[in-house]
Amino acid sequence: MAIAAAHRTSVIAADNHILHRLHSLSGIVPVGIFLVQHLTLNSFALASPAHYNAVIDFFNETMPRHLLHILEWGFIFIPILFHALYGLVITAHGQVNVGRYGYWRNWMYLWQRITGIILVIYIAAHVWGTTISHRLYGTNLHYDGMVQYFGNPWVVAFYLLGITSATFHLSNGIWNFCIRWGITISERAQRGCAKVCAVIFVLLTALGWSALFAFR
Repeated sequence: MAIAAAHRTSVIAADNHILHRLHSLSGIVPVGIFLVQHLTLNSFALASPAHYNAVIDFFNETMPRHLLHILEWGFIFIPILFHALYGLVITAHGQVNVGRYGYWRNWMYLWQRITGIILVIYIAAHVWGTTISHRLYGTNLHYDGMVQYFGNPWVVAFYLLGITSATFHLSNGIWNFCIRWGITISERAQRGCAKVCAVIFVLLTALGWSALFAFR
């Protein structure tokens, strides 16, 4: 039994081509798309409280319950769980060598793992503080409720860290995805992709931070 368990662990820990490709894909579709959509909808608060409240009312009142649950579990919760759990497996068996080889891609590899761990904590806290608390205790998710929620500066700091980690993880993940799926093969293509990903990181971070401070 111990040998079989060790064998299963070694298989998962190895560079499993299919699982790695699925992990990379899930980070873009649907998790990455959901992140962009989530930040965009939250940015409606920049227009006015009424615009933001209209988004909340659409998901919590207008959209049919069964459809909402299908979207949540099929396109958000399950993909995020797979991406997070397998990402932790990759992190546990990864080898960081920035001390010996301080190349920028090695640093990106390290920060991809660090932000992944941060995001496991951040997403769990965010889902508990919003979606779960709303359904269990009726927490107010409208604009005035979010203003109260972000009244604590420590919560704001935590969200700034979480948003930045998410936008970096997605942006750098796009670079990894393009290599793993054979989209950027040449060194020139990879350099160009890195520049595009840097722009994506800056734009998404600005969008997320702006939406957050709209509640301040």
